[in-house]
Parts: sequence; C-alpha cells; structure tokens
Amino acid sequence: MNWGQIQIESLKKMFLNKEELTINNLNEYKQDKKYKTYLFAMPQAANEAINIILENVQPLIKKYVLKKKEDTERYDLNKLSNFKKVYQIVNDGGTYEGYELEGNNQLVIKNWSSGQIIVYYESYPDLLTSSSSSSTDLEIPIPLTVAIPLYIAGELYKDDDVQLSTIYMNEFYQTIQNFQDHNYNPIPNNIQTIYSGDY
Repeated sequence: MNWGQIQIESLKKMFLNKEELTINNLNEYKQDKKYKTYLFAMPQAANEAINIILENVQPLIKKYVLKKKEDTERYDLNKLSNFKKVYQIVNDGGTYEGYELEGNNQLVIKNWSSGQIIVYYESYPDLLTSSSSSSTDLEIPIPLTVAIPLYIAGELYKDDDVQLSTIYMNEFYQTIQNFQDHNYNPIPNNIQTIYSGDY
C-alpha cells in the first residue's frame, strides 16, 4: 500500500460516499472543502503511525559496509543516512581486536587488519510531507501499512466523531499488538544497503 492508497483508505474510513474514491482523483480531493483539511493533516498523522510501528513491531534496519583499514579507526555514525542507533556490528571474514561505542554514535575499531566491518543500524524513516508523491512506498513491512489508515482516521476524526475515532485507534493498537504477539520483530528482514566505503 503506497502513500496515495493510504490517503484514499483513510478518507473512506472518515466519510461515507456514494461514489468510489480513487487515487486518480486525489488532487481533486485536495481542492474539495470536504476533504482538503484532512488530506493536509494526513502526512503528520501518518508519520506518527509509522514511528509507533517501528518502535513497537519492527525497526527499520539499514546497513553500512566499512572497508578502510588502519590500526585504529574512528567513525561518526551520525553521518549515516537517518542514523538512530547501532543494531549490530559484524566482522565479515577479517580480524580486529574489537570495537567500542563512545556515546551513541562514535564507533572506534582497534587493530583492524583485514576484512570488512558491517554496521547494521536502526534508521529513522524518511518523513512524509505535503509534497510527497502518491506513489511513495513506505519504509515499513507491507502487511503493517494497512494499520496506518486506522491511525490517521482515529487521529484526524476525533473532533468530528470521538466514538468512531476511539474505535479506529483501538483497532490500530490491536493490529500492532497482533503483530507483536506473533513475534514479528526478532530478525528484521527488510535490511537496506545504503552505501559502502570510506568516510
């Protein structure tokens, strides 16, 4: 489910329509006084939902491969794309005495003589904005994208219908709980290789 589909599904939860809402007409809806206020507020609500999912179900894991070798190397991990915190560090077939983290983001590797060192790290997702394309794919597992319209509808509709808003929010958190109960988190399988080399 991409960003355009999520917006449409969110509108469907908030409004009863005689005609089918479609992605092709999304730009028209953004000019319609019935929908535009909600559509304008959707990116922030979606970002909140994505962060809840990543914190409670499965983190977004990215990978960086270090290749430079010297007796002691220091790396500022904040230079990595959307770095949040180290998830795992792996020595790929080489030798070194070890590593240590200074604070959350300074990686020090001692006596690195061969091989590659792979840094897996938790990443913040790219934020959705009002200019995000409808075709944008979200950085969370596809099965979890279906929960986002529930959160958006619950968050944005609370001033219009608090009872319906509460129902949607409960459904959102129940969906999150269901994934937690099925042990969805232990080994993220959506690791993304960002880039590799010296820095």
